[in-house]
Amino acid sequence: MTAHLSLFEGTFAETPFPRLLFKIWQREGSGRLRLEKDEEDKSLHFEKGQVVIEKKALSEKDFLTALVRKRVLPSEKAQQCEAYADDHMISRIKALSDLGLISPLPLWNLMESFFVRQLFSFFEWEEGRYSFEPAISLPAGERLGLLRTHDLILQGVRRMRTVRLIGRFLPAEDEPIYVSVPYFLHLLNLEPHEKYALNVLCRSTNLKSFFELCELGKNDGQKALFAFTCMDILAVPEKSAKGRPAQSPEPQAEEQGKILDALNEKCACIHKYITKQIGPLARTILGNCLEEIKPGLGPLFQKMKLLTDGRIEVDSAMSATVSHLAEDLFRSLVKGYDEILVAEVLAVKKSLGGVHESTLIKNLEKTGCL
Repeated sequence: MTAHLSLFEGTFAETPFPRLLFKIWQREGSGRLRLEKDEEDKSLHFEKGQVVIEKKALSEKDFLTALVRKRVLPSEKAQQCEAYADDHMISRIKALSDLGLISPLPLWNLMESFFVRQLFSFFEWEEGRYSFEPAISLPAGERLGLLRTHDLILQGVRRMRTVRLIGRFLPAEDEPIYVSVPYFLHLLNLEPHEKYALNVLCRSTNLKSFFELCELGKNDGQKALFAFTCMDILAVPEKSAKGRPAQSPEPQAEEQGKILDALNEKCACIHKYITKQIGPLARTILGNCLEEIKPGLGPLFQKMKLLTDGRIEVDSAMSATVSHLAEDLFRSLVKGYDEILVAEVLAVKKSLGGVHESTLIKNLEKTGCL
């Protein structure tokens, strides 16, 4: 994981739009994403992984029309706003505020909602190309706000209608699956049915058993699975246009040590952060945190130790063979580390508050090149 993205491009047949959003958010990309399909040529700007609400991309006339249609604004008030904006050579948004027709908080919420709805069609793109150009910033005054990218992913997937696209990027129903618990999981605004689906997924060996256990209908269940796949919660290989793995889902033996080292580096980052804030008490807080979750981590973690730098020693006997572990064993280790990271981040939030939690998460996103 890196803090900045370089120039890259590809096709939506290989990478669906929500997956692309996740990759940019995960790496805190800043720049312009260009989307092209047939005659359409659209752009989105990002700032440290968040989607920028761009004034130029917000059709003011369509926005006013939407306000009238939703009965937020009477048609005569919309006409008054249009005339005032033209007379004073200002935007319709500023005219709404100047005339006192909508107060700032609901106005910005309405603009954000309108802007988000304009993006939903991209989630259905099965073909076309994208290119990301880093370090391209907007002119002053064009940035109206930022969208939480992970929330946008969930909203967009919930509204998807192209079942064929969703199914193409899911594993075969009899293929073994791996469920991850990423450190940002608690930040996601999952709806009750998605939390339920995730719970069922954690108890499923493959998607066939998931659908047998799950009370959601097939389409709604697939949407939840697709969202989890796009955000690396349901771990499956990237799919090609024909739905076959583009590469082996199994990490190469030489990569296993690198991946586990990166996860341990995140543990060390949490330890360093909380120690800087509260001193030696940090070790007690993290130690208690590990003891609380140890029973649920499985037999591999029952001998784990918190080292002086915050890293986790799972089992000293395993250190010599860390690069040649059986795949099942390796996956169990990664899942355990994911759960440890979630628990430690929540311990920081409980001890220091939400502001420190947000700062810590930003630091974690820059740590450990997976």
